[in-house]
Amino acid sequence: MIRIAICDDEIGTCSDIENMILNYAKLQALQIDTEVFYSGETLFKTIENKDKYGLIFLDIQLLQLDGVQVGKQIRERLGNEKISIVYISSKETYAMSLFQVRPLDFLIKPITQKTVNETIDKYIRLNNLMKNDFFFHIGKSIQRLYLDEIFYFACNGKKIEIHTDAGVTTFYGTMQEVVEQVDGKGFWTIHKSYIVNSSYVSIYKYDAVQMTDGTILPISQKYRKLMKSCLTELYRKE
Repeated sequence: MIRIAICDDEIGTCSDIENMILNYAKLQALQIDTEVFYSGETLFKTIENKDKYGLIFLDIQLLQLDGVQVGKQIRERLGNEKISIVYISSKETYAMSLFQVRPLDFLIKPITQKTVNETIDKYIRLNNLMKNDFFFHIGKSIQRLYLDEIFYFACNGKKIEIHTDAGVTTFYGTMQEVVEQVDGKGFWTIHKSYIVNSSYVSIYKYDAVQMTDGTILPISQKYRKLMKSCLTELYRKE
């Protein structure tokens, strides 16, 4: 789960950025939770009360407690260096004043889907969020694979097959157990018997996907509407 806060006193700007973030989450099959704030005071009080966000899109030109002040209080008063702050503004003149806050990025309005995508990509890359482990039992031993090594999972009766570039590893388990570990981490359930890593899908069709290793897997009726929506957005983007 990635938690992102958006703070701007313009309701329209907040709505636009939130929609762009949710579009990104849908296309990347990630679980992202967003929360909107319209004042720096409310945002800071929420963070001060231990509500945790990994990333903040923060407008500089806020009334009373502006974005720069919010950032300094997060860094200096709370001593929090973990939150990544992305400043947004209609002016470029603030760049030097942001040095002490150590922001992840500085974006000029109007914000676009491309810049939001690139910013979240950068956040994920720098925080290594996609380098997660998948644990499973074989006999009495616990095995581990990196999620980004896995092409897809296939259910074969009471066994789960893990398909990777190195071959197939099999263990006893259920697809629900797999979902609990991979939910929101770039994997899509396309069928009751298949969960695919979206990074290894090379061709998308209405009723099937082709993986980078050439394997063709069916998309069941239950998941076609969601996949169609995701793919429409993906092709529009491209």
